[in-house]
Amino acid sequence: MIAVSTSWVSENTPSARAILEAVESLGAPAVELDYRIGPRTYRDLRVLLKQAGIRVVSVHNFFPTPELAREPSGDVFLYTSDDDRERELALRYTLRTLEACAEVEARVAVLHLGRVPLRDYADRLYELHGRGELEGPEGRAARQELAERRARLAPRYLDRVLLALDRILRAAERLGVMVGLENRYHYHEIPSLEEVGLILREFRGAPVGYWHDTGHAHHWQVMGWAHQEDFLRTYRDDLIGMHLHDARGREDHLAPGTGEVDFASVARYLRDGVLRVAEVHARSDLDGYRAGLALLRHLGF
Repeated sequence: MIAVSTSWVSENTPSARAILEAVESLGAPAVELDYRIGPRTYRDLRVLLKQAGIRVVSVHNFFPTPELAREPSGDVFLYTSDDDRERELALRYTLRTLEACAEVEARVAVLHLGRVPLRDYADRLYELHGRGELEGPEGRAARQELAERRARLAPRYLDRVLLALDRILRAAERLGVMVGLENRYHYHEIPSLEEVGLILREFRGAPVGYWHDTGHAHHWQVMGWAHQEDFLRTYRDDLIGMHLHDARGREDHLAPGTGEVDFASVARYLRDGVLRVAEVHARSDLDGYRAGLALLRHLGF
């Protein structure tokens, strides 16, 4: 079964009815509720989905959109922030996401874990990539500098993530939901390829697993940081869910089949119980999205 993220329509409307109609137009039997949905829309949508017989399989933090958020985002509050109050807000609203997850009987809450503050160094690499100079001397030097700075600074921020997860996973266990740790788009974000394993080992036996995002992994492949299959091969046994979307170069969240992701290779890492969620954004039209879902079904998703 392939669920669809509500992100395809929630970007453009707060209407619960419009979200339901969009999901129904795709013929989806299940959904992931995304972080753009506010409390009032959630209240109405929860009823409509139940009436329509559409299951909720996962919920994306922070859900529903926090009242204090400047704009909806999975990173609106950071567990890695230098601000104590922001870290507490991240925990508070994550616990609310877990409660919503339990309310709709979803299996997994998907989390972004924060970042090491090195965005300027990542942006420098993106500039070099855009000029076709990523593999030249300047690109290699910039990549090395980012890696060295991240390695030096990461332990401080990773410790904050571990402290947050200790509280989050206790609540998840009490509520009967799983937490999915999503691989991220930027190199300076947490977790890196290696940090996924470190976190899973730290909390072995807790309700936590690896959540694979195909577009994010493709971006790492484009930038030369890791291959899509490096993540899947390493964490196959810990895989609990996937965000399925295509990517072309550095652009992601495209309908499957319209980019460069090798979904046939991704499908080899599926096993029973792994959630499949198409996470396509609003720039993809209905026909293209339907064709992408048909492709995924054909490949065994």
